[in-house]
Amino acid sequence: MYNMYKFKPFVFTEHTANGPECPKARSGHRIACDYRSLYSYGGFNPCISDADPDMRDDHTWERSKPLFKELWRFNLVSERWKRLPGRENMPNELASNAVMLRGNTLMIYGGTGVPFGETCSNQLYICNVNDGTMKIVPATGELPEPQYGQALVYHSSYLYTVGGTTGYEYTCDIHRFDLKNGVWEMVYVCSGKDESEPHGRYRHELAFDGKMIYVLGGGTSSESYGFLKIPAFDLETNSWRTLNTQGDNDITAVPEPRRCHGSVQYTDERSGVTSVFISGGYNGDWVFSDVWRLDLSTLQWTCLRECILPYPVYFHSAALIPEGRMYIFGGIVKVNSKVERTNAVYSAWLTIPKLSEICWQALNYYYPKLKDYSPDKLLDIGIPLKFVQRLDFYDQ
Repeated sequence: MYNMYKFKPFVFTEHTANGPECPKARSGHRIACDYRSLYSYGGFNPCISDADPDMRDDHTWERSKPLFKELWRFNLVSERWKRLPGRENMPNELASNAVMLRGNTLMIYGGTGVPFGETCSNQLYICNVNDGTMKIVPATGELPEPQYGQALVYHSSYLYTVGGTTGYEYTCDIHRFDLKNGVWEMVYVCSGKDESEPHGRYRHELAFDGKMIYVLGGGTSSESYGFLKIPAFDLETNSWRTLNTQGDNDITAVPEPRRCHGSVQYTDERSGVTSVFISGGYNGDWVFSDVWRLDLSTLQWTCLRECILPYPVYFHSAALIPEGRMYIFGGIVKVNSKVERTNAVYSAWLTIPKLSEICWQALNYYYPKLKDYSPDKLLDIGIPLKFVQRLDFYDQ
């Protein structure tokens, strides 16, 4: 009997790649999503053999290995990967960058080459995800120190960068870049003058509610920071605060300290509640597979017990489509004490989307060849244009 389609929120689904191209397993990369595609930038894998037939004739890889000078696009309906052109204009610092997608522009900041910390970046690049065109953004003013493992927030035409490391020193300093006039300015340098200043860190994540920047986890090479008390920077008063969070109602707990975890932020249009979801990560001893939600209005943590990653993973990357589905790609996984990198894509719904979205998912489940139909044929059989526009032929 044919298996019935069932919509299952908070359950991870694996997406098996179709087509001739597929990125190699990697860690330290960054991803972003829009309603149509997942984009993966950079990454690192020192375990790829020189004899690998897929890489043997790749002259860019020969010059950049073990770093990937690559931007990949993964269509979320057809599940086909495509490596975009423009690799010759990418920087050499390709691990632990910070990225942000706005419209069709991917903003890429910071990062490191190998050995980690020997060469770091404080340059901002912008990339057109339609054609892979990449260029450096000219900058003046008080440029931040070249670092990696930073995190970004966009607010009112400014790009804020928080924290990072040179490989030797860790900061939680804040700088911002005015995207209109190309000027950097220092917002706050942690000097120990205020007891609310957070410890320096890298591979943390950020949440933002329009007024406060919340710093979630992160750490150093030997330490990971926790989630019971969260550093938050108030953009109106230009000051740090330490906020107390509430533990899970059932187990009175918060996530264990970690770094190199994934994070996405989602605002429910119906309730207006903004939540942050963290996934996986590493504390120096343990690799995690759990997923937690933080309500930004109440600072209440909830462990999503039914939403468990397929395996413990860190140095992966997570992103969210506007409809509320979280995607996770790559990372270092630990299974039966074996540690290796992966190129798997998984996703889980973090909300109940509109009924039309569920119907679209069901339609593709029952008729998997729809993704190969022409736009005209799909429109003729009654598929709404907004869903037709998600397919490969619009990724041009």
